[in-house]
Amino acid sequence: MKPLIVSAVLALTLSACASAEDRAARAQAQLAADQAECEGLGFTPETEAFGNCLLKLREIRAEEATAREQRRANNRAIWGPDWPWYYNRGFRGRYW
Repeated sequence: MKPLIVSAVLALTLSACASAEDRAARAQAQLAADQAECEGLGFTPETEAFGNCLLKLREIRAEEATAREQRRANNRAIWGPDWPWYYNRGFRGRYW
């Protein structure tokens, strides 16, 4: 069981490491997807309306990331890293 957990943690840790080329490739792919989305909505490339469409998509993505981080922060505040403190200390009183 433990080797499986260790290997899973190691795999996740290594997959989180991304080079600058990987990040640039992801950004380029995202830009291409956004451009295709705006063209699909009927905007003409290299116009002001097309640029506004690209900016709006970026704003929406940033708002979603902010909301996701806020939810994570709220969960950490509620449960925290040591939330099951009472499970580990045992019951010290009498059982009625």
